[in-house]
Amino acid sequence: MKVNLKIKEENTVETIQHEVEELNLFQITRAIKVVKDVMKLAQNDPHLKSLFEEIFAEQGAEINADDLDQGFVQKLLGAMDVLLAEIPEKAFELLSVLSDVEYDVFMQQKPEDVFDIYDAVIQVNDIDKLINRAKKSLALTKSQVKVMNLFPKRTQLEEKQA
Repeated sequence: MKVNLKIKEENTVETIQHEVEELNLFQITRAIKVVKDVMKLAQNDPHLKSLFEEIFAEQGAEINADDLDQGFVQKLLGAMDVLLAEIPEKAFELLSVLSDVEYDVFMQQKPEDVFDIYDAVIQVNDIDKLINRAKKSLALTKSQVKVMNLFPKRTQLEEKQA
């Protein structure tokens, strides 16, 4: 799917078309690294960590305004600097990777154009299909490992014979 990118160089603005394609292994690897960075941010910031722990402790229970106690609000305020400064940057970096648009070019785009890029990434890539396929392969690998562990390894056999 094609999207328009505006590239600013000195006093000129050039509009080019960029084809957003299905993810390749390089993009997936880079995307995993960005997600890992976000997880590190959450682990290293005590306010953000406790905020996530409290949110996920609900395990799908609906959170409404009446349930927000003072402790939750304090955790949210404490984590606000990380949420506002670091997380959006990582989200943009992730979308840049997924769309295969150079980060500096990506950051020059207008917000409505960024939404077009986001929509193109979602439309071109069936994320659920990729996740389900990865789960299937992982399950097959686990079952193969279990079968292989049933048989004694060569070194174990040699030790028993000696």
